[in-house]
Amino acid sequence: MQRIIDDRRPARRGFPVILVVACLVGLHCGPRPEERRLSIYDLKSNPTQENVKLIRDLLEDADRDVRATALNALVGLDAPDSSRLALSALRDPDGFVRATAAKLLGDLDDSDHVAALSECLLRDLDPVARQRAAESLTRLGGSGALDALTEGLADPMERVRMAVVEGLAKIDPGHAHLELVRILREDAVWEVRAQAAHALGLSGDPEIVPDLRAALEDPNEFVRAAAGNALRLHESVREERSGVY
Repeated sequence: MQRIIDDRRPARRGFPVILVVACLVGLHCGPRPEERRLSIYDLKSNPTQENVKLIRDLLEDADRDVRATALNALVGLDAPDSSRLALSALRDPDGFVRATAAKLLGDLDDSDHVAALSECLLRDLDPVARQRAAESLTRLGGSGALDALTEGLADPMERVRMAVVEGLAKIDPGHAHLELVRILREDAVWEVRAQAAHALGLSGDPEIVPDLRAALEDPNEFVRAAAGNALRLHESVREERSGVY
């Protein structure tokens, strides 16, 4: 990962960086948000302490895309306070910035972030932020992540429920098999029901076989197909666990 260099490194010669620094010194004087956002990539490519400070200043920019890009750049540069900056951005007034922060907290791969991501998944008003929090919790794993994902099955948005079911399938589908059965039976979105069938098949739990068989009568053909595949997957998982190949 690229790290911040100190000011003893000679400044990169060339018009773009000189223009960027000249434009950004002061009160973010770029005439348009897009120009300020694009300038961050030039500053990141030459990460002197001065340029990193300029990126930090843009965390307070009025434009959400500029703030999100600045945060992404600082985490990518492995700034020493990356975790603090991303955690702080979870409180940004804009959902896009909070979603960016949730994704970056997963990239940082620190289990200490599970509590903040769980709060985001279960409380944030923006569905994309909740989805990104579910994806990051899946990356981090652990009992705290499993508990939050299980509770997240009740989310009103399809995209969030899909991310939650996928997360449970990857970490430990047996952890929430009763809740996944409920999703398989009751969720209004066929894609979510199909994903729940797959997760249940991965669990290898013999108690869910009747529910998978019942799903063979689902009104949606894709859910019926997923249930059939899940039953075969379930049998394969059971054989593997018993040492039968």
